[in-house]
Amino acid sequence: MNQMSKLDLFIQQAVAAVPVSGTSLISSLYGDALSHRGGEIWLGSLTALLEGLGFGDRFVRTSLFRLNKEGWLDVSRIGRRSFYRLSDKGLRLTRRAESKIYRAEPPTWDGTWLLLLSEGLDKNTLTDVKKQLIWQGFGTLAPSLMASPSQKLADVQALLHEAGVAENVICFEARSPLASSVSALRARVEECWQLTEQNQMYENFINTFRPLLPLLRDAAPAELTPERCFAIQLLAIHLYRRVILKDPLLPEELLPAHWAGQAARQLCINIYQSVAAGALAWVSEKGETSVGPLPQPASPFYQRFGGLNLK
Repeated sequence: MNQMSKLDLFIQQAVAAVPVSGTSLISSLYGDALSHRGGEIWLGSLTALLEGLGFGDRFVRTSLFRLNKEGWLDVSRIGRRSFYRLSDKGLRLTRRAESKIYRAEPPTWDGTWLLLLSEGLDKNTLTDVKKQLIWQGFGTLAPSLMASPSQKLADVQALLHEAGVAENVICFEARSPLASSVSALRARVEECWQLTEQNQMYENFINTFRPLLPLLRDAAPAELTPERCFAIQLLAIHLYRRVILKDPLLPEELLPAHWAGQAARQLCINIYQSVAAGALAWVSEKGETSVGPLPQPASPFYQRFGGLNLK
């Protein structure tokens, strides 16, 4: 970046505003910029991409080492160069996450609930499965009873099979409760899904990124360099991802009156659309794989948020 602009100041302030985990940031980068472009990149390319955000070589290497150790990335070495690729596990988790992050609109609801009764699982297995289910949008109605109004049965069965507990968990489908139960249900939903805390996270995201909109609108074309666009897109999607992945995506009927999730999603979409073309160009310029330049993105990339405008 040449001359310091208001956009650079915004990027610096956004990076400084919250502690940034290297493994989480690089997971966001792979999910956003690389998963639909082969999922592999040279270590030196990652360093080049992240240095504009103020993160150095050691930060990148330490984070990659951890992600490799966790089985999220595979590494191959050719000569003195290291190339990091999404593992099967990493790709599976990335695909699961992106269906929440880049969805075009809130899910519709037909009034059906999915209930899971998990009696008989040992404590460690239960804790691990519960974590995955909460990440998928389930809430704990009672110690061994989890519920979700927005999950597809096939997706949940696949998750339970992957975890090896499909035969130990009883699945029920249920309809909405009687009218007399609605107010009690809303109170229970707010408590079970920690909606007050979730709403505050959305409001924090909005407060951080709303000042960016006039800066993008007023920026001269020369200011919107590919490097700045990439930094803005990665930061926005990284911080939005931290919130949306904890969102159970409950139907509107069950949400509190002043829910900020929709406004946060629209803000993220508006920012993403403004910088996506430049960010794509920067990743293409800096990205290198073991067989040469990064491939062009696969078609699902262009369908994000209902369709990207990359003019």
